Amino acid sequence: MENNILFKHFKRTKLFLLSILFLFFFKNTHSQINDQFGNPFIKNFSKKQVKIDLRTFDISQNKNGEMYFATSGSLLEFDGFRWVNYSLKEETDLRSVLYADDQHIYTSGHGGFGYWSKNKKGILDYSSLFFKHPSKTAPLLPVFSNIVAVDGKILFQSFQQIHSYNPLTKKINIITATKGFSALFSSNNRAFVQDVSIGLFEIINSEQRIIKGTEDTSLDIIEVFEEDKKGLLIATKNNGFWHAKDGILRKKEWKINKEVENYIITDVKKYTEGNFIVGTLRNGFYIISKDGKKVAHFNKNNGIENNAIRNVFKDNNNNIWLATESGISYAEVKSETKYLLDTKSNFGTVYTSFLNDSILYLGTNQGLFYKNINKANSEPKLIDQSAEQIWEIDKIDNQILVGSNKGISLLENNSLKTIHVEGGGWVFKTHPKINNLLYVGFYSGIAVFQKKNKQWKFLKKFDDFGESSRFIEFDQYGQIWVAHPSKGYYRLRLSQNGLTINEVEFYGVENSNIEAYAYICKIDGNLVFYNPKGFFYYDAIDNSFSKAKYPSEIFKGLKNINYVYQNENVFWYATANFLGYILRDGNDFQKYQEPFFTVWDKHLKDFNKVEKINNANYAIGIDNGIVFHSISAKTGASLKNAPTVKLMEFISSTDTINAPIDINNELKVPHNNNFLKIKVALPNVPLSNSRQYQYRLNGLDNEWSSWVFEPEIKFPGLTSGSYVLELRTKREVDSEFKMVEIPFYMEYPWYINNTAKTIYLVSFLLFFIGYRTYLKKKNEKYVIRLKQLEKQKRVRQKERFELQKMAADKELFILKEENLNLEIKKKNSALASSTLNNIKKNELLTDLINDLKKIDKEIVNSALHYSLKKVIKKINNQLIDKEDWLSFQLHFRNSHSQFFQNLREAHPDLSSNEIKLCAYLKLNLSSKEIASLMNVAIRSIEQSRYRLRKKFNLGKDVNLVNYIQKI
Repeated sequence: MENNILFKHFKRTKLFLLSILFLFFFKNTHSQINDQFGNPFIKNFSKKQVKIDLRTFDISQNKNGEMYFATSGSLLEFDGFRWVNYSLKEETDLRSVLYADDQHIYTSGHGGFGYWSKNKKGILDYSSLFFKHPSKTAPLLPVFSNIVAVDGKILFQSFQQIHSYNPLTKKINIITATKGFSALFSSNNRAFVQDVSIGLFEIINSEQRIIKGTEDTSLDIIEVFEEDKKGLLIATKNNGFWHAKDGILRKKEWKINKEVENYIITDVKKYTEGNFIVGTLRNGFYIISKDGKKVAHFNKNNGIENNAIRNVFKDNNNNIWLATESGISYAEVKSETKYLLDTKSNFGTVYTSFLNDSILYLGTNQGLFYKNINKANSEPKLIDQSAEQIWEIDKIDNQILVGSNKGISLLENNSLKTIHVEGGGWVFKTHPKINNLLYVGFYSGIAVFQKKNKQWKFLKKFDDFGESSRFIEFDQYGQIWVAHPSKGYYRLRLSQNGLTINEVEFYGVENSNIEAYAYICKIDGNLVFYNPKGFFYYDAIDNSFSKAKYPSEIFKGLKNINYVYQNENVFWYATANFLGYILRDGNDFQKYQEPFFTVWDKHLKDFNKVEKINNANYAIGIDNGIVFHSISAKTGASLKNAPTVKLMEFISSTDTINAPIDINNELKVPHNNNFLKIKVALPNVPLSNSRQYQYRLNGLDNEWSSWVFEPEIKFPGLTSGSYVLELRTKREVDSEFKMVEIPFYMEYPWYINNTAKTIYLVSFLLFFIGYRTYLKKKNEKYVIRLKQLEKQKRVRQKERFELQKMAADKELFILKEENLNLEIKKKNSALASSTLNNIKKNELLTDLINDLKKIDKEIVNSALHYSLKKVIKKINNQLIDKEDWLSFQLHFRNSHSQFFQNLREAHPDLSSNEIKLCAYLKLNLSSKEIASLMNVAIRSIEQSRYRLRKKFNLGKDVNLVNYIQKI
């Protein structure tokens, strides 16, 4: 455990010491501005572009980065997005501007001077301190050409006078020139003025004190700087730089003097690290060191629009603004990114580059070019007119090989010697174990080159593989992998001698870990496969791809990467829309892509090729040139600035409210002005950076917007309620700055404000009470009415119940009656059936007796007479069988249960045979049928019927059967 701790401590100490050494080295070797490889980012603003007169005399800047330009017609303000023109009729023919604070932006010019103050809405308002109107006696106006701030006082200089303004007392003191003040200067809180042909004076408490040694000087002084040990550095217009100390004025023995004297110095300002910016009338501007050495020189050849410089200015980011004769120029001379752009179509799109000593070779779509980096303004020159597209330049075993659309060539003495003719030499890869073998990827396949007699010679081309091989790498097993962006990956297993292919296996989009736009790279020596699905390693045992966690962590947050290149702890990458790199510090990774904002739309995507051309500089080809970037100890340093809200407009259909920009107090806005338009600025961000920001409006949407590059944000149709507008930027290393928060409140309409709500509440309560009373009375009436209706309902229900009961009883009675009739019918049917059976039986027996009697008469044998008579007797006994009567009587009683009782009660003197006869007549039987049943003659039945009529005392008109039916 102790050993581990000591080891870690040793590593940290070692890292710290290395960092100190690196910073020391950097300070001594990179403090100078390096313009060897290209030009800094330069942007020119012209009157035609800005549509404002840009004839500028002086420049200043506030702490937020907003620029102020004194022009012949107005005060111009530039916030990084837009130009704003502040103009007054008489008092804005300006010559000088000085920013003190937001309430005091001093300007001076023809006729007078004053200051501008930023109001709550972010707009500048002018306050005049002095202005002299022309008159007949004095038609000429004084021109106040310079402003300086010393000891809390503001000095305004014209040719005749210096006006000293005290912002606290509001008083102005006047200093008058002996002959005429040509210029006013300040350095380290000291003010200096040159009185023409008299000398250089220091102003102390409104008094002029001559600088000894400058008496009666004819030098045209441009600027004065205080040096160490009370000496002064004096810059002159035509005579270079001078030094005044201890009463002696001497010219500096600087080589730069001779050069700048010829071009006429117009302005000098202090720059960083003791350097100076020197503007000239004829040859752009210089940056010189404190000992007079030329650090850099920039003129029209470098991209500045005009060589005639009026004024120079260093801004908050150490970038340089130039007031030229034709407009305004801006240069990021301290930027780590430089550009060699083909503005005249001389060399075209750069695919690859290579630095050999001081010669920079460029492989482009127009051929192979070279440039001597020691000659800053030299143009790239074509080496060989026969070559066209140059895809690769690489130094292998001290020989520079060039791959082009026509094959492979050797570069010697700035000329090309053909080694092999083949369509398109994409890339060179040496064998990891066999040093004298070189593999070249072509448009169709891979070729092998062998070094013989210190020369690379074409050996063979693989017959078994013909795919385009723009991306090839060796893995740890000595296998060649080829990435085809639109197809997938090819694995080529080579023979031991590396000259033949033993096996080719293809891994296409059918693999779950592979998708179109498939690429390969080496990270820390390991072969990494990447495509839109992520980063993967190849598992040789399972012959499969697995997630690569470490590369995924390095490139976290980046999607659709199409190029990766590693150089130690620097990981370059490209996507369709971005170009950048990641710095590794242990397990920390910082992403940088802001330095390349200007070429995001010009880089070559998967044709990118980043080349490390020396210890700190990298080269990246773009479609109109090449970009150079230096990764140094200063990488990542960036001013932390939040976005600036320039204007907030709340718009309605009838008016627009320009809201005050006050982040401390909540703004109240009428509900009709619910269309919000915000003008945003990022003035402190270098112009070469993206100046992207995010925004969200809490109360409407809690999600941050995407990173945008828009000068205006619009929120239409805001509803009533509280909102907080939030803005934030990101710095160079892709992390957020502090946010700007602006709260505001959209008021509710008058008909739903607090007073209206109180009225609504009282009205509601009154309405509620009245309505409640109304409902109470209505309910009482309703209850009475309900009771009446309920009583009536109950009566109707009772009546309905009675009727239903009666109907039910009736139905029951009918059912009983039907059942009874059915029963009677059933019994009658049984009675009729029984009676009919008896009649048929008796008729049969009677016929049988008659037949037997006939037989008996006809039989001669007397022995049979006895037997026949015995049979006839049995049949007769059967005819008079009482059981038939009893059976009949049972069925008859079931059908006519009360008949016998009623008959006896009416006629108690009837015999049993008469009762039988009455029963048979009840059934409406004929005399014949009755005779058969009673086993008597029909005549006997007729006589019995006659006797019954007498017993019943029936008249002749009364039918006996009908009478019996009624009993």
